[in-house]
Amino acid sequence: MLDLDTLDSEFSRIVKSADGKTSVAPQLAKAYDDYAKGGVILGADLSAGGDKSLLESAFSVLDPSSGTPANMAARLCAYWQGLPKPGIPSHGGVAVVSVIPTFAAVQAGVLAAIKALVDAQAASKQEVQKPYKKLFGAIEDVLKTAVCTVTETMPTTPPSPSPFPETLQ
Repeated sequence: MLDLDTLDSEFSRIVKSADGKTSVAPQLAKAYDDYAKGGVILGADLSAGGDKSLLESAFSVLDPSSGTPANMAARLCAYWQGLPKPGIPSHGGVAVVSVIPTFAAVQAGVLAAIKALVDAQAASKQEVQKPYKKLFGAIEDVLKTAVCTVTETMPTTPPSPSPFPETLQ
């Protein structure tokens, strides 16, 4: 993954520049998309996928009905579910046939991580240093538990597909 300090700085800059009249969700979505695409899943291409509109929805607080921790967790996991596409073989294969992620399966864990940070902040009533680093670091810890099955065509006679479990690095 890219540097969480850089993501924190970018989110902080965007939020501080908000005028309250215009949604900053598209800017936040772009910053997170750039960050996420710097991640690594062996055999997968993270630069090819990802629906930024899911991120915009995750980071939108203009609509109180959708600006919830549950919405954020659902949208982030849906974004990650669509992010990895077949990339360069990393296990000795000649081609990556498929990448099947399981980020949707860790949605409850992402929600728990978000709620834990919100609850801790509410209890401490103190300003959090590097809040986005803490938030996205906790979310990333959960995302790293999701297994992506990368299937490569192996150079055997006849060529055969072999699955490899991989995680976000």
